[in-house]
Amino acid sequence: MLAPDATKKLSSVLTVSELTAHIRIALETSFDNIAVVGEVSNFKIYPSGHWYFSLKDKDATLSGVCFKNCNQQIKFELEDGMQVVARGKLSVYPPRGSYQIIVTGLEPVGIGAWQLAFEQLRSKLEAEGLLAAERKKPIPMLPRRIGIVTSTAGAALRDILTALNRRNSNIEVVISPCKVQGEGSAEEIAQAIAYLEAVGGIQTILVCRGGGSIEDLWSFNTEIVARAIANCSIPIISGVGHEPDITICDLVADLRAPTPTAAAELVAQGRAELLGRWSNLHRHMVRQFDQRLFAARYEVSRLSPIQSLLRLQHKLANLRLNIHNYQMRMVARATAKLAQSTHAWEQNRKKLLALSPTSVLARGFAVLRKADGKVVSQPEDVSPGETLEALLYKGKLKVQVISGEDSW
Repeated sequence: MLAPDATKKLSSVLTVSELTAHIRIALETSFDNIAVVGEVSNFKIYPSGHWYFSLKDKDATLSGVCFKNCNQQIKFELEDGMQVVARGKLSVYPPRGSYQIIVTGLEPVGIGAWQLAFEQLRSKLEAEGLLAAERKKPIPMLPRRIGIVTSTAGAALRDILTALNRRNSNIEVVISPCKVQGEGSAEEIAQAIAYLEAVGGIQTILVCRGGGSIEDLWSFNTEIVARAIANCSIPIISGVGHEPDITICDLVADLRAPTPTAAAELVAQGRAELLGRWSNLHRHMVRQFDQRLFAARYEVSRLSPIQSLLRLQHKLANLRLNIHNYQMRMVARATAKLAQSTHAWEQNRKKLLALSPTSVLARGFAVLRKADGKVVSQPEDVSPGETLEALLYKGKLKVQVISGEDSW
């Protein structure tokens, strides 16, 4: 609502600029702290760094501007189609005579601003291939000199040095101190990495800090730190926060450790691994030596005359045993064959005896022969009154034919 004196002034003829100024004062006075939800469209970034866009719903469109000094505090990147809540005040842009919202703060709808900024940067770096496994550099097994990027005021540095001293006290450490949270910390982290790369002779870099909220860890979710890690020629291990914390720094680094202490243990584990390998190799060598020594002793014993004689005696004893076994097998086979042949012979003998003339005669049969020795087999062979010789089982008889018949 316009003030009474403003209404009085407006009753006179005003220039366009004067009327626009009155409207601007009225809008900025009545709508100086508002929140508007809408869909972003026509988003543009001008060379000055200011953001220009529109907020719209199905029935209306509102122009908006977010000046550089405000948008630098916004963590995520504004995109067309994004649903946001814009906070600020209404004002008038005199050259066009249109009203707009001057935005001082933006929040995405449905997801936190910090999480959205994280996902946007992650997607951007992934599209560029900076998160790909094939671009990650191998960590040296036994680095002689390492660099540490962290704050000298935090507990993380103390934990790292303690772990290194416990696992491998021979590693030379170069510390590149920096802020790890707050204004300007991301730039300091990137500069600390670049410094260690320029020092020379450093084989691995640890980028670490202790745990904290997402706001505390945000410096490690910035693009400047991500690109400093990706562009570094030295392998980098990231140990930021605690186990559940995942930062962009972890994703871009060549190796992620869940904590600063774990990062130190990873860079120093090569010594323990080498000691383990040496121990295994030592056991293998001792075992091989024992086997070779046993084989050599065996060969020496084989070359001894006494051992040769003993081996020959043993061989002869085996041959004698084999001969005895063969003899026993031959005797057993011959005995079995003899028994089989004897049984067959006895069966055949019985068959022959049963079929022999003597056996037939013993059953009461007789053989009749004429005087010339011809055997009589039918009545026609003899004549009545003819004298025949009857051969019996025991002895013989002289018989005379009385008569003969063709059947019994």
